[in-house]
Amino acid sequence: MTSTNMNNPTDQAHLDRLKRIKYRANHRGTQEMDIILGGFVDQEIRNFDAEMLDRLENLMNETDADLYQWIIGQPGTTQCQDVELLDMIIAYQRDKVRSGD
Repeated sequence: MTSTNMNNPTDQAHLDRLKRIKYRANHRGTQEMDIILGGFVDQEIRNFDAEMLDRLENLMNETDADLYQWIIGQPGTTQCQDVELLDMIIAYQRDKVRSGD
């Protein structure tokens, strides 16, 4: 019997990590962030390497209030530490709104 990728503990750990991230992104606590961040993660996570996943998890540690203010362009009490990733989320949301999805 040959082994498959699913039998590799490292691959399983990666898949488990993706599931946890997706769950966290879609169950933030506010409906707005569930939609924005959850949609972004559902769409983009398959393209992320381990470093990007680390960055995403760090960003997801921010409060919904701060994330939402940054995304809609309102000045907040804190500054985003990962502007590049935040810009990716903003671009995703802007494209989604423009396409009417």
